[in-house]
Amino acid sequence: MYKAVVSDLDGTLLNEEHKVSSFTKETIELLLKKGIKFYIATGRGYTGAKEIMDEIGFKIPLITSNGARIIDENGLEIYINNIEQKYVDKIFSIDYKSFDKGIILNGFSGNHWYVTEDARDYFYAQKPNRKQYPEQIEWENFEKLAFTKIFFLGKHEKLLEIEKEVRKITNGGVNIVFVNEKSLEIFSKDCDKAVAAEFLLKRDGLTLQEAVSFGDGFNDYDLITQTGLGFAMKNSIYLLLEKLTDTEVIESNTNDGMAKKVREIFNL
Repeated sequence: MYKAVVSDLDGTLLNEEHKVSSFTKETIELLLKKGIKFYIATGRGYTGAKEIMDEIGFKIPLITSNGARIIDENGLEIYINNIEQKYVDKIFSIDYKSFDKGIILNGFSGNHWYVTEDARDYFYAQKPNRKQYPEQIEWENFEKLAFTKIFFLGKHEKLLEIEKEVRKITNGGVNIVFVNEKSLEIFSKDCDKAVAAEFLLKRDGLTLQEAVSFGDGFNDYDLITQTGLGFAMKNSIYLLLEKLTDTEVIESNTNDGMAKKVREIFNL
C-alpha cells in the first residue's frame, strides 16, 4: 500500500551525534532496493542536507528549509518559495537582542546559511563535530537577501516571547514553528514539509496517502498528519506530542526508531 518514505533528519533519521547509524543506512538501502521512494524533509538548508545524503551514499531528493526549497536527486532546484519581503522587513524590525543578548538571528538564502555575528562558539557548543557553520556577513548585506527561512536561536523561554512578537507583527502571514526548544523558525505561509512532499510525490506519480512519514519537531506536524501513515519520535518536542494525540510515538532517534519502524512496515 505504501510506496514512499519521507523522513526528517535531526532527531529522527540521525542519531544523538547527528550521524546516520549503520543500521539506518542499511535500512534505507534495503528500502530503495525494494523500489520504495525515499525523501529527506528537513529544516536544514541544502548544504547541511546534502552532507547527510552523501553520508547515506545514495542520491535522494532533498526537501529543505521546512519545505520552502526542494533540490532533486541530481542537485537541481525544482521548487522554491521565499518569505515575502514585507514580512522579512517586519521581522527584522524586531529588537530581538532586547529579549536576550544571547539570541542569534540566522537565515537561509539559496544554498547559503548566513548570520550577522560571530556565533561559532554557540554552534560548537551545540554540536562539537559540526562541519558546517554559517557565514558571517554585515547586517546591511544580510537584510538585502531573499530568504527561504529565518530563524532565532537561544533559550526557549526567550524564544517564546519573540514568537509572540513575530505572530503579532506578521498577523498570520508566515509559518512560525519550533523545530526544537532552542530554534524558532519562520518561513513562507504557503509552504511546509507536507506541501513539498506532495510536490515530489506527484512528480513520481504518487500521493501523500501512499507515503509514510517521520518527524520530531513541530515543523513536522503537517507532514505527519497528512501522509497515509505518520509517526512521531519519542524524543519529539513537547509541542508536537501535545498536538498529536492520535499518532503513534515510536522509539527515539538514539535507538534507531525510524529505521526499526520502516523495517516493520515494509518487511525488510
